[in-house]
Amino acid sequence: MRLTAIVPTHDRPDALRACLVTLGRQHVGPGRLEVLVVDDGSTTDIAGLVDDVARGSGVVMRCERQALGGLNAARNRGAAVAGGDVLAFLDDDTLVSPGWADAMLSAFGLNPCAGLGGKIELDVSGPLPAWLAARKYYLAEYDLGPQPRWLDGDPVPVGANCAVRRSDFERLGGFRVGLDRIGHSLVSNGDTEFFRRLRGAGGRLRYEPAAAVVHCVPRERLTLEFFLRRDFSQGVSDELMFALEQPLPRPRRLARLGSELARELRPMGETVAKDLVRGRGTVNARLFASYWRGRLSAVRNAPGATRPGSATPGSR
Repeated sequence: MRLTAIVPTHDRPDALRACLVTLGRQHVGPGRLEVLVVDDGSTTDIAGLVDDVARGSGVVMRCERQALGGLNAARNRGAAVAGGDVLAFLDDDTLVSPGWADAMLSAFGLNPCAGLGGKIELDVSGPLPAWLAARKYYLAEYDLGPQPRWLDGDPVPVGANCAVRRSDFERLGGFRVGLDRIGHSLVSNGDTEFFRRLRGAGGRLRYEPAAAVVHCVPRERLTLEFFLRRDFSQGVSDELMFALEQPLPRPRRLARLGSELARELRPMGETVAKDLVRGRGTVNARLFASYWRGRLSAVRNAPGATRPGSATPGSR
């Protein structure tokens, strides 16, 4: 069995180099691991960087370049040219543990799983604000404990450190282009939608903590301003995914949105009241409002992701 580690990247050479160095230190049998970097329209010399790191490692590394198309388009491009039986996807700002590749290969070799999520810990460059502690999942933290287990419900694997059998990836048609990052956009849910679709098609999902990575979080992602953008984009992303999973005409989507918001208002009102009494300010209220503005915006504009593997008109 052979593993291909697919690393999409866009103009983050320093983070990518650190990621590739850790991949170059993996100890698996000859020919069992290849690293494939997909350069999604970078303005820097990504291919040269990959060649430079590869020369100092015993792991085969190569670079594929495409015009700016977004994270899911890059993932699909990597899968199309990969040589592995198992396709693993990593963010370019992750650092993989020494036994990551071996744990991935062992999990698929020993278990009848179609997809897998590895453990993701955070390396945060700065103190965490108190309000962020309950939102670390927005920074791609994924820790379901020290023991492997089957994933029969949420949370499904996270795109920063996940894998799928090539046969199942091809059966599903890949990730939906337009339902994830493109350039500086914060739209997400491409990984969530894919693994929910995989499970719906009969594929079993598994959690493997030994296939661990560290996600490096820069200081600028710890600000309220970033999280207001992040929550708004999450609202947009959730509506995009809901529209794919249960297509409804706009009036019914608005009615559903109103019903869900009504259920959330009371508990959020109680949270805000406690915050004000304890002098915590209105951070939770602002983040709540930003998320729901995003959902409303998505319904009003009625955008939608496309079928797997195809382009989204006007998404660039």
